[in-house]
Formats: sequence, C-alpha cells, structure tokens
Amino acid sequence: MIAPQSTTYQTSEDQIEQSFRAGQQAMKQGDFTRAAEEFKKVLALDPNLVEAEVNLGLAYQSMFEYDSAVRHLAKALHERPNLLGPSVIVGMDYLKLGSPQKAIPFLQHALKLDPSNRDASQALALSYLGQENFRAAAEELRNMAALDSDKSEAWFKLGHEYLDLSARLAFRGARLYRGSAWGHRFLGDLLLQRSRWEDAAQEYRKALSADPKQSGLHASLGQSSLHAGKLDGADKEFQLELQVDSQNELAWLGLANLQLAKGEPAAALESLEKVWEISPEFLAVQRFPSVDLSSVSAKASASRIQDEPESAAKHFLLAALHAAANDNAPSESEWKSFQANFAVWQQAQNAERAHSRAAGSNSSAAEVHSNGTGAHSNDGPCKTHRYSRCVNSLQARKQLTDSDRLLLGKAEFTLQQFESAADALGQVQGVSSENAEASYWLASTYQALGAETYARLEESFPDSWRTHQLRAEGYALRQDLDNAIKEFQATLQLQPREAELHEALGQLYLDNHSDAEAQSELEKALSLDPSRTHALYLLGRLYVQNRENEKALPYLERALRLQPDLPEASELLGTAYVRLGQFASAIPKLEKAAPRDHYGNVHYQLYLAYHKLGREELAKKALARSQDLRRSSLERDQAIILGSPQPMSEPQ
Repeated sequence: MIAPQSTTYQTSEDQIEQSFRAGQQAMKQGDFTRAAEEFKKVLALDPNLVEAEVNLGLAYQSMFEYDSAVRHLAKALHERPNLLGPSVIVGMDYLKLGSPQKAIPFLQHALKLDPSNRDASQALALSYLGQENFRAAAEELRNMAALDSDKSEAWFKLGHEYLDLSARLAFRGARLYRGSAWGHRFLGDLLLQRSRWEDAAQEYRKALSADPKQSGLHASLGQSSLHAGKLDGADKEFQLELQVDSQNELAWLGLANLQLAKGEPAAALESLEKVWEISPEFLAVQRFPSVDLSSVSAKASASRIQDEPESAAKHFLLAALHAAANDNAPSESEWKSFQANFAVWQQAQNAERAHSRAAGSNSSAAEVHSNGTGAHSNDGPCKTHRYSRCVNSLQARKQLTDSDRLLLGKAEFTLQQFESAADALGQVQGVSSENAEASYWLASTYQALGAETYARLEESFPDSWRTHQLRAEGYALRQDLDNAIKEFQATLQLQPREAELHEALGQLYLDNHSDAEAQSELEKALSLDPSRTHALYLLGRLYVQNRENEKALPYLERALRLQPDLPEASELLGTAYVRLGQFASAIPKLEKAAPRDHYGNVHYQLYLAYHKLGREELAKKALARSQDLRRSSLERDQAIILGSPQPMSEPQ
C-alpha cells in the first residue's frame, strides 16, 4: 500500500461560499470584472443558485454589458419572478438595447410588485412610445405625475412628455402622409407653434393645393399670416375658410382677433356674436385675444363698444379687453355677466332636450345617427355644434365605431376636455398609421395637454425653479438668448446643484456658438452626475464640431456604453472615427445612426468610409441617399424642430 499524499480538500459547498463572498466583496469595491469571474465559479459548481445568477447579472450591468446582464437576470427571474429590482433592470436594459417590445412585460410585472416605482413607470412609458402605443404611454405618464408629491416637478415633466408625444405623432404623420394635405398640415402646425410663421404658411399652402376643401386649412393659414403681421392676407384666408364652411368658429374667432389688431372693436364684436350664434360652448372656453394689444389700445377699444347693445358676446369681449388693459375688477365683472348668459343658454338647452325626450325621441339614436361611413344626420347635435349633447349622445352608445370615436374626440377637444379626447382618439384603429385625421387630432390634443399642464404650473408655482426653467426654455425656443440665459441663471440660483440645469444651459450656449461657456456648464453637469448621457453627447459634439476628434472619443464612447440606443452619439462617434482614419470602426456606428439622418451627413460619412475600404457599391448608394436628404425640406424642418444641430460642413 502506498500512503496518500498530504492534501487540503474543500467541499463544493465551501468553494461556493468562498467564491460567493469574494464576488460580493469585489462588487463592494467596484471591481466588477473580478466579481463576474467569482460568480461564474459559483454557477459552475451550482447552476441553480439564483442569488449567484442575480449577482452575475448585476456585475455585467455595472460594466454596461447589457446583453449579458439581461441574459442572467432574466434567467434568475424565470426561477423567482417576484424579484423587483431585476425586473426593473431587465426592462430598462431591453429599452436601452432598442427592444421596447421585450421590455414591456418585465416593466409591467415590476409595477404589479411596486405600483409607485418611478424607474419602471418611466421606462414603461418610453417602451410604449417605442411601440407607438401613444394612449398607453400617456396613461403611464399621468400615473407617474399623480404619484409625485412634488406637483411643480410632476407638472413640469408631464408637460414635457405631452409635447414630446405631440411632436412624435406630428412628425410621424408628416412622414407617413408626405405630399398629402394632412402631411403638410402636421408640419405646418409644428412650425406655427414655434413661431415660424412664413414656413408654416408655406406648408398650409401646399396642403391646400393637395385638398382645397379640407376644413380648417384656410383658417390655419390665416393664423400664420395674422401672427406674421400680414393682416390683409389673414383677412382673405379667414373669408375663404368661411366660404368653405360658414359655421367655422375658428375662422370667425380669427376674424375677431384680426379686427382687434386693426383697431376695429365693433367689427370684432360682430364676429364674436357670430361665434356665439354658432356655439356658445365654443366661445366659453376660448382664451381671447390671441393678438398682443397695448393697454392704451385695449382701453380705447373697450370704450368704443361700451354703448353697444347688451349681449353675451359683448360681455366676453369687454372681459378680454379689460384684462388686456390690466383692469382686473371690470374684467371679472364682465366675465361673470358672460357666464350668467351662458348658464341661461345651458338651461334652455336642457329644457329643450327634456321636451324632446318627453315627446318620445330616442336621444342617443336620433341625435347621433351613423350610416356606417361616419356621416351623421344634419339635425344631430354633432352637426349643429352642440358639443356637450354630441358627447353625451356618443357616450350613451353601447358600441362606438372608429368614426364615432373620431367624432367624440373632436367634440371633447373643442370643449377642452383634453384627457378624455386623447383617450377616445387613441382608441381609433390605425391612429398611428393609416388614419391621418385621427393622428392629427391626437397630436393636437397632446399639444393642448402640454400647454394646459404648463399653465397650471405657472399659475400654482410662479416662483418655483421649474417655472423659471420653463420660461427659460420658452425664450430659447423663440431665439431670445439674453432672456433665456437670465432665466436659467435665476433657476440655478434656486437649484445650483441640479445637473439637468447646467446641461440645459450648456446646450443653449452650444447651440449659439458660445463654446467656452458651453464647455464649462457641461463639465459642471457631469461633475454633479457623471452618468448624464446627453451631457456626454453634447461635450462630444462640441469637440467634433471643433475638429478635436480625439478629445471627443471618450465622451461619445461612454455615452454609448451607458445608452447604446443613442443615434445622435453614434453619428458623431462614427464621424470622429472617419476623420481619424478608423473606417472599420466608423461603419457600424454610422449604420446605426443612418435611419435618423436628417441632413444627409451620416450617409456622406458612410460614403467616405465605404469608399476608403473599397466597398464601392455601398459607397455609391450612401452618397445618393445623402444627396436626397440634403434636398428634403421636411428633413431639415424635422431636424430644427426636434432640436438636432445644424450639420458640420463637409467638402462634397
């Protein structure tokens, strides 16, 4: 017999415990690579140890290796589905990887475990948006706002999200229906909202060329002309709208605004009388006037109509004129008189309806009659601008067709019942694809919800830092750089350690070619929060614009490690690689950014990279696409409105 050698022997349980503890210690020390190796050892000995699977997934997460993180965390969740943290992380990682459809079930489950989890709610809303489920996205955003105890914060974020929903829908419509009246109208409205009056007018003219009889187009063109100070042109367009539809309240209201701008209050009163005649409900929810009036002009106009016969329209106009003149007491008095007139009208409507019911009419069937194509009887409330009765009648129906939902949404929009309007319009089949009209009204509704939310913020929290930020963004949108900077600086005095504010101010400086100031603010943002991908991207953009490409690389590479699905960073990183002669590295980044190429620069950089690597057929296609994009006014408008920077000049 041979005596055995002296050995140390560890059971597998001892090895598992030792490696697990070593992995935990490495995680605490931030050594995620070593942690991953230790947890792999554990799983090699016991493949079913869920705790090791979770920790290995978290180690990969900390190294920004999202594919690996998702694989291990999802495996752990299969065994233990009620783990909240991993459910949220898997959902968020799928979103970062550009797979919102895979993210949704994990995030939904996380919110069942914890309905107040903000990270899960935010990611779920973005996932719905990635799937173009606008209705579900809006509902999730409202839920988030309702759970936030800081209402100024909640309303600021909700307003932003609503406006983002509107812009996404509008640009999707402009693309889907390119060349049609609806396509041009989508883009015209966006340009109008951004005070680009002449550009908006051009889009409305194109829409009218495509469909001269589409309701509302002449009125929209009249609005753009009015704001541009082209009063005669505005008058012509409002009159043309009334030739198409003599009951168009927006055209009459536009005329009233125009007549006040011309100093013709009596004529404005006549136009408002017409609006009251068509729909008192419409007039009751309007903010008037939409034109700027000096205090002197408003007082003079009020004096000139003081002796006109008493009427609801007169009270409405005087209330508006006194408010414009900062005479609050008479304004409130006139508004109360208008409301009293409106209440009398409502009572008469209720009595008329009760009489009809007593006479045996079926209100829901008789008042709203559909023939299957969306056409309604001429004497129904929807046709006669009795919007509340229209809404009630439609809601009383057991089943609604898509035509009914569209009609319901438009009626609720007119009554400024925006949330219910969005809900009805969001249920129309094809709202995000073939149904152009429903998409248009849904985009308009989200725009109105954003404005309404912001108005609530300013009224309730006039001195909050979010209100100052909102004002700063408004000035920036109107290209009023000095006032935008003043408001941002006022905001930073209230919230000096808010990385988001330094980032926003840095972007403002960058967009206006103040590079030194931009760099300073963006570096402050990253010192406060190193994980801000947008600040990393902006610093990378600054360096690429200044052809300091090597300096740009670490910022852009880190931005894409944190958020792989960031096309603007992919574009800049690809451009930097091309300039540094790293063509093979450039191509995958540029190919990823190509679907979001607005100006043609991404495809031009692809052309250069393909050409340098001898891939001539692909180079030829990329150059042709670049030239097509450079000729597209839609792409340029989309880029400007969505905030994409102007392209860096490249020799061509």
